Amino acid sequence: MRKGLKIAVVGGGPAGLTAAVILHKLGHQVTVYEADVSHDHRKQGGTLDLHEDKGQIALRHAGLLDAFRAIARHEDQEAKNVDPVSGEVQIARPHPGEELDRPEIDRGVLRDLLLEALPAENLVWNARLHDLELHEAAPHRLNFADGHHDEADLVIGADGAWSKVRKALTPVAPTYTGVTFLEGWIEKPTPAQAELVGRGSMFAFGGPEAIFAQRNGLGRICVYAAVKRSQDWLQKQRRSLSWNELLRQTYADWSPKLLDLLEGCADFIDRPIYTLPDDIDWPFRAGVALIGDAAHVMPPVGLGVNLAMQDAADLALAINSTADWKAATESAEALIRDRARKYMRDAIPGFTEWFAEDSE
Repeated sequence: MRKGLKIAVVGGGPAGLTAAVILHKLGHQVTVYEADVSHDHRKQGGTLDLHEDKGQIALRHAGLLDAFRAIARHEDQEAKNVDPVSGEVQIARPHPGEELDRPEIDRGVLRDLLLEALPAENLVWNARLHDLELHEAAPHRLNFADGHHDEADLVIGADGAWSKVRKALTPVAPTYTGVTFLEGWIEKPTPAQAELVGRGSMFAFGGPEAIFAQRNGLGRICVYAAVKRSQDWLQKQRRSLSWNELLRQTYADWSPKLLDLLEGCADFIDRPIYTLPDDIDWPFRAGVALIGDAAHVMPPVGLGVNLAMQDAADLALAINSTADWKAATESAEALIRDRARKYMRDAIPGFTEWFAEDSE
């Protein structure tokens, strides 16, 4: 592939940064446009487990696998299911003799790892894309919210669920799954809270409600109260109740052990869960490609970041593999789309089953 191609990556999350680092490592001219004002503008979210056949392979292509394994939390790979009423452990993993290689890393730490591998001049902060203007022949024009614009021969849309790059290709948009996660943090867990969550993740399912908790770096715990409710209902309740008050009512019959996790959070942020359809499709357009949530946002069942980073590596390597970069991009995008469909066909109904009345 000709190295003079101008590549724009929209979105500085794991997918976009992975693609950019690999392309830069291979000698390509690449710029990442990130909407965040700065590196530390906002909290990056909870912990991630990187699978050996997906996220870790992408990091190997980025030249960062050894660095990742040196800082990842290999000790935090446990998972347990807890009864919502008794608070007792029902299932614990790994099973005796089972070995896992899905070490955890905080999302912010992973982002730092990728950022350190990309020269500062290859990333533009506070660059929120307003729209992508497609031309019959390259370059395409990126119009940003602050009024400035840029052009690129190839635009990689890694701009998440509400991708402006995807919007230039198809009107299909994510729909609400009916479930909202309320995210809270316990900065200094008590011994009882730490023991309940364990060295990894804890899940408690109670029909239309659930509680998930994850151990993060520095011993912090991220707690999700997941409720199957309409957005209108949630907004109506919020007019008179704080999130904490609403959760006390909603989970009143749950185990005191689990309620203690909710009480340990000072406040909550609502995160409605959206998904694209499992038959998502869009016409190929030379000079544009989608990866990660922009291509296939789905419910959080432990696949999102791994598929996103795998997409990034597959696309970057395909672009580099031949002088016919347009054909390579089309082939890589077909691979990304077909792979995502396969996982989405299980992930979407599986997520729905978590919140069925008989899921307790």
